[in-house]
Amino acid sequence: MYHHVFVAGTFDRLHAGHQELLTRACEAGEKVTIGLTSDAYISQYKSPGVISLFTDRKHALAAWLDTRGYQGRATIIPIDDPYEPAVSDPVGEILVVTPDTKARGEEINSKRKAKGLAPYALLVVPLVPAQDRMPITSTRVRSGEIDTSGRLVMPDSLRPELSRPIGRVLVGDQIGSSIEVNRNGTIITVGDITTETLLTAGVVPHLAIIDFQVQRKPFRALDAKFTQLNLYRVHVASGPGYITREALTLIQKWATHPEGHEALIVDGEEDLLTIPAVAYSPLGSIVYYGQPNAGLVEVEVTEDKKSEALAIIRQFIS
Repeated sequence: MYHHVFVAGTFDRLHAGHQELLTRACEAGEKVTIGLTSDAYISQYKSPGVISLFTDRKHALAAWLDTRGYQGRATIIPIDDPYEPAVSDPVGEILVVTPDTKARGEEINSKRKAKGLAPYALLVVPLVPAQDRMPITSTRVRSGEIDTSGRLVMPDSLRPELSRPIGRVLVGDQIGSSIEVNRNGTIITVGDITTETLLTAGVVPHLAIIDFQVQRKPFRALDAKFTQLNLYRVHVASGPGYITREALTLIQKWATHPEGHEALIVDGEEDLLTIPAVAYSPLGSIVYYGQPNAGLVEVEVTEDKKSEALAIIRQFIS
């Protein structure tokens, strides 16, 4: 362990990537100096008005350090310059950087050598990926694309689009007629009531995506039915308001062998998984899901529907 570690950053919207960087810094040394960019620094080098004020960022940083038990050996100092005080620090031993800031660390070491000071050892901490496998950044958090844990967040621009049915809305006798016509095909259901409707009609979906909730209240009626049917179950986290990479992957995996019957149990909310269900299900499949205050929606999976759904997914993960 080093005696003195230096790490610096803006630490705006303190996220999982920041936390990994700070954790590695605190684990590497007995004393940690955290250089936090000042409001003057932001004004000169970054985006004033977009990034939180120094006092707010410092408060969030101090609170996080306290919850992790690092407060006693970490000191937060303001920095007004990209190179100082790191270049002139006479006692610094190791500088914690990311792949994106490694070049800056090397510049600092060059300037230290010019001053006759020993260079820092550089500890390079990998960037933390979000659920779309792209790095978590403050810019992405500020834009609403992901949250501070790296979960995908549904863009506000998509909400009106996703509130519209993407297939034929069925009511009354139309529901039973549709199920009867499609009962021998590949059927995917999204939602607990939708799945129960199909099971009551004697049709076991090839893929049932549920969350054991109806209108965000517990709904366990399907639990016993799945046990009785010996339905293979897979659990996944997703939603509300985002789609996880794991959920996308599991639906894609199911689609490669859709002959059996499987239940995807969602820890979160399953509503948005209608989109990948349409995007990845085999052509000719039927996806059923509930439309609030409207009825049951029937979506025949066609090339056009798959393209439409994939375009929406790309907006989540681009």
